[in-house]
Amino acid sequence: MTAGGGTPTAPVRRKLPNGLHVFSLNGNETDYLYGEIFDDESYVPPQGWRMSEKPVVLDVGANIGLFTLFATQKWPDAQVFSFEPAPDVFDALRRNTGHLPGVRVHNLALGDEDQSRELTYYPNYTMMSGFDADPAVDRVLASAFITSAADSLDEELRDEFIQEAKDLVEDSLGERRLVRCDVRRVETFAQRAGIDRVDFLKVDVEGFELRVLRGIGDRLWPGIANAAVEVADRGGALDAVVSLLESQGMTTFVRQAAEYRTTDLHTVFAWRVA
Repeated sequence: MTAGGGTPTAPVRRKLPNGLHVFSLNGNETDYLYGEIFDDESYVPPQGWRMSEKPVVLDVGANIGLFTLFATQKWPDAQVFSFEPAPDVFDALRRNTGHLPGVRVHNLALGDEDQSRELTYYPNYTMMSGFDADPAVDRVLASAFITSAADSLDEELRDEFIQEAKDLVEDSLGERRLVRCDVRRVETFAQRAGIDRVDFLKVDVEGFELRVLRGIGDRLWPGIANAAVEVADRGGALDAVVSLLESQGMTTFVRQAAEYRTTDLHTVFAWRVA
């Protein structure tokens, strides 16, 4: 969450620690997302993967595509459908993954209605952009994350780190604009794309996750084999997500990463027991 900062520019090509080259909008964000996805494997379920040889993967909230790249490395024969509604971020996603075999990128959000609506876009902190983004709430979340991340430092360094990081977040969240985006129900998109099963559903959409799940529809739900959903637990959202997944016959497990322990962010894993 301390990934914001820096002046937004056109995508800049940079090398990741694993040797891949990507187009990045913000170096701090890219480093953060790389660590979360490739190093920490934050979307890998606690029981490991049980996937078909040619899985269908939905990357909902793809940002610049690092999870899509992770998925194509792990499952070279996968079909990956990646969704990113913010135009600037989608451009980087397209450059990073649109040429890969089996990957289809879509400048769309998924939700529970077919509609057009405004997204609050933070150009300096793209991964906190969202339909229900609230700068005041986002500042509290970022501050809680910063405080937690600083716990391992000695007192003098800790105070200095916290102040500098909070100043960076304040600058990053200070610029925002409204961007109109298309939203499709998951089942609407799946029917048009000919998708009748999803081996892995990854959802990271900054508070819009329950709407994504409610848009899946009765026909597709039995075909959802595994899911990892980041949930901001506001207004009972965590219980609602767990309840919905379990009502569809899935087993769930809730994990909160150590660095998020003072925040409302959790990851809900769900899978079907054969």
